[in-house]
Amino acid sequence: MNSRHTTRTAPLLAALMALGLVSAPLPTAHAQTAPAKESTAKERAKARAARASAAATAASESAAPAAAASAATAPAPALPLRQWKTSLKDLGLARPVTLRGVESEASVGVGVRRDEIVEAARLRLTFTLSPALIPNLSHLKVILNDETLQTIVLDKERLGTPQTVEMNIDPRYFTDYNRFRFQFIGHYTMECEAPNHSSLWATISNESQLDLSLRQIPLRDDLALLPAPFFDPRDNRPVNLPFVYGAKPSTGTLKASGSIASWIGMLAGYRGNQFPVFENQLPRQHAVVLATNDNRPAFLQAMAPVTEPTLSVVPHPDVPGAKLLLVLGKDDAQVQMAADALALGKAVLSGQSIAVKSLEYPDLAKPYDAPRWITTKRPVRLAELVQSAADLQLRGSVLNDTVNVYTRMAPDLFTWNAKGVPLDLTYRYTPNSVSDHGALNISINNQFIQSYPLQSREDRTSSKSTVMLPLFDDGNAQTRSDLKIPAFMIGGDNQLQFAFQIPPNDLGRCRSAPPTELFAAIDPQSTIDLTAFRHYLAMPNLAAYANSGFPFTRVPDLAQTSIILPNQPTTSDVEVFLTAVGRMSASTGYPGTRFKLLRADEADKAADTDILVISQADSDGLLQKWKNHLPALLAAGARSVQPLERAMGSFIDLFNLESNQRLSASGGQAILQGNGPLAAVTGFESPLSAGRSVVALTATDKEAMALLSLGLNDAGKIKSLRGDLGLMRGDAIESFRIKPVYYVGDLPWWQRLWFHMHSHPLLLALVGIGSGLLLTFIVYAALRSMARRRLAARND
Repeated sequence: MNSRHTTRTAPLLAALMALGLVSAPLPTAHAQTAPAKESTAKERAKARAARASAAATAASESAAPAAAASAATAPAPALPLRQWKTSLKDLGLARPVTLRGVESEASVGVGVRRDEIVEAARLRLTFTLSPALIPNLSHLKVILNDETLQTIVLDKERLGTPQTVEMNIDPRYFTDYNRFRFQFIGHYTMECEAPNHSSLWATISNESQLDLSLRQIPLRDDLALLPAPFFDPRDNRPVNLPFVYGAKPSTGTLKASGSIASWIGMLAGYRGNQFPVFENQLPRQHAVVLATNDNRPAFLQAMAPVTEPTLSVVPHPDVPGAKLLLVLGKDDAQVQMAADALALGKAVLSGQSIAVKSLEYPDLAKPYDAPRWITTKRPVRLAELVQSAADLQLRGSVLNDTVNVYTRMAPDLFTWNAKGVPLDLTYRYTPNSVSDHGALNISINNQFIQSYPLQSREDRTSSKSTVMLPLFDDGNAQTRSDLKIPAFMIGGDNQLQFAFQIPPNDLGRCRSAPPTELFAAIDPQSTIDLTAFRHYLAMPNLAAYANSGFPFTRVPDLAQTSIILPNQPTTSDVEVFLTAVGRMSASTGYPGTRFKLLRADEADKAADTDILVISQADSDGLLQKWKNHLPALLAAGARSVQPLERAMGSFIDLFNLESNQRLSASGGQAILQGNGPLAAVTGFESPLSAGRSVVALTATDKEAMALLSLGLNDAGKIKSLRGDLGLMRGDAIESFRIKPVYYVGDLPWWQRLWFHMHSHPLLLALVGIGSGLLLTFIVYAALRSMARRRLAARND
């Protein structure tokens, strides 16, 4: 009876707590007895109650007086509730965690959005324990934000086999940033034991699952909160932010939305971004709305016309708690100014609405000046590649952990004939009597490079070394294909890994002492040096585009980029455009606002720029006009592809052709009729300007255009995109090299000559023979001249 009464009253109690009408009882932490822990729990509960009260206040302030009057007679609409199920792998644990020794722990973080509050939480923990453990002395403790959730008592019958424990979590333990800790206490004997005996271990599966029920809470209508709620750094999911326009938005309005998409993409970074597009309708979530006085969505028709570039945050008219970011102007130029002010951070944002009186644009960005790319102008300190020096440090009674440093380099670094990238490394660590059994292992992208043995207490405790990060291939492959390229050019994101392994002091059998906390650190002044590398790359190179947005991101503000849309773009075309611009800014860390946005009939204006073409089924015939430069052409119901030679088998399978149908390798093109969605990413040299590049994102229909948006955000698919043609069908990507390569970049004439001659050994041999003959002739002529002069002197 009591349980049914509790079930009925729980929703009412939760609603009263959210409105601040009742106070929440403090959660009970059964395993916490220290006053400090009780104080922490009380402070967290008070902070959470204050957060709920502030949310209720914001909701009341943002409501209109008429709505407030009606609320007295009608129940308030329920705020949206969403269920989030995530695994520890999705939260950052790339592999199962193994805990070793008498006492060890691991942790994982989880964030809660600023506009959401946890209503219910459940952890389904899967783990395996050593069969040698003594159940009465060993346990596994689960901790959230320093509060013990559960101490798992071991079942002797299940030791050594995987087991699962489900635990409900009091939602009041959650804050904005949260950390789960898993602490293992293990003993294998009642007598003297070795603290690091091999039988002391526990493994926690990274497939363990966390289920959260998240209730949206209203934020106040204040531009000072931006980018929240449209982007929240606490949320590690891909950003999904719809863009809303009036009917048939103009090119100017679409360009302004590209500036905002680049800003959101820059903030989203590794998360990825998706920008669904709506015309004259509102999605049921946070959204960005762009409008001029003459072209507004229907729900904004009653709003008074604006006379200046305007930024506003207003409540969603249909979804409680959701917000709309309005980017308004009397014409396209004013909408662009408002969007640029937001993207460039030039507006002082506060209040519900501001007018942008003027905007001073920054200087044009210089090539290769992207904030997230390691510069080639000077050595770069590792401190510049992390958020704080603490990210380069490790601590614990046993050190068996890794310092990770994420780096991004320009994809066109010329690494041919180079030994590697110099890394000037300094590191420190706490010595003990057995640290000479430890090591520092250095890897990049999980590829081992070198190991340095550590030294004991009696020896030095800091060291400095110069490491050459290897380049996995030479420039030979660049001449033939970009399928074999240096590792730094394959991945836009690279990871330097410094793994410290320092065992604890071994005092011998039946001798013990309190564990000593060990420290290890990579010196922030350590440097990575790319100054010896120039920029030179074989194109087309879809791997460089997919990973880093190259060649468009060579200039981070996109000032040398033109984007061409169809004359009548569909919502699918615009979505791919916004996604592509967002991914470019994610690579550079700089908002791309200076690109040209053109329609297909304005393509000639894109001369002397790199061009991104977005077109569903080549509706305007632009790609048909450039077909002699293209490796493939997709149109509605017809696909034109040049001979693939070695790739014919997989290409035939991709199109599901009959066995008697074959592509001729004798020249010309093949026209293939087929059904089903097919998308293509193609690269080729610009027909308008030699040395400039074109990337075309095309598809047969709307469903296939969606494949492009998803593919640009899928790290697994990006790794498969190479050459000058990538074909997408469902989850499959096929990449090909069809057209000859051309080169972009700058090399000294002698280095360029030697690089290209190196790829043609027969020609190199002929040039060598010719040079030898020429040198022989010169020497012979010189000796003959000397002989004549000597004979003439004797005759005189």
